[in-house]
Amino acid sequence: MPTQRLYCNQLSLALLIFSFSQALMASQDCDLATDLVFRAYHLHSQGRAISQQKLLFSKSLQLCPNRPDVHTTLASLLYKQGQYSEAVHHYKQALRYDKKFYKAWHGLGETYYKQKRFPLSLEAHLQACSALTDSKTRVMALLKNKRYAFTGKEELIERESLLVLYDEQRRQHLNKKISDCKLYDMEVFPKHIFINLRFGLNEANLPPSSEGQLDEIAAALQKLDSSIITIHGHSDSQQFWYVKSLKRRKQLNQELSFERATNIVAALVYRGISEKSFEIQGHGDKLPLRLPLLDASVLAFQRRVEIEVMPVITQE
Repeated sequence: MPTQRLYCNQLSLALLIFSFSQALMASQDCDLATDLVFRAYHLHSQGRAISQQKLLFSKSLQLCPNRPDVHTTLASLLYKQGQYSEAVHHYKQALRYDKKFYKAWHGLGETYYKQKRFPLSLEAHLQACSALTDSKTRVMALLKNKRYAFTGKEELIERESLLVLYDEQRRQHLNKKISDCKLYDMEVFPKHIFINLRFGLNEANLPPSSEGQLDEIAAALQKLDSSIITIHGHSDSQQFWYVKSLKRRKQLNQELSFERATNIVAALVYRGISEKSFEIQGHGDKLPLRLPLLDASVLAFQRRVEIEVMPVITQE
């Protein structure tokens, strides 16, 4: 027993020494990392090449990775060079170590904006909206012009951006942040306008170029709990111009918009979404699109689909 007790005491001492040496090494690494940061800032003050600054910041983070300020500075350099994916990574790393590092939220929001990932940009800027004027300005612009609410004809909105709007808890958190930022008359709704799902004149079939966007929509919907997914089909007022009867033209437009929405449902069911989740509405030309950043006179914008997602409310 004394031998065993002696062995345990020696083991405990060895572990204590090892832990102390590890902490000492980490402290020394962070001291060296700080020196590298100062050297990088000195290069910046001299207007030296960004590549040299990036190298020093990267080496600093290898030695001491828990520095949100260094991650944010490196991310801003990557942003300036158009390396947006790498910038996003480092902004996220900064926020991993400090959720209230508002400069990182602002930088992340601006990077998402450059990538045209507007719902994610809105979400990131809202985290800093109450703390930073620049973030609040960006939030107000996004909400006013509704840039987060539509995808243009040559664009693609990916799964994660759609989930900002379609995930109930995430959207509620978004609207709470809007209220916290004292923007009381503004709100985000669970609907997105897909101008990029383009239909030809008097046509209901989607071109092959729509496949990528349909894949992203399906990927987002698969992440949700039970939901009611309403597909809104729209047409423009100039279709069936050769039909003399106004009443008949209205009827044909309504039927066409319904067929367009039906084809979207079929495409999403093919991608694994339950057909029971869908509701279909064909609006014809009764609801022309009016958004600050779009010219309503461009008829192709009116031939569109909108997808709205609402949670299923269960009675307890």
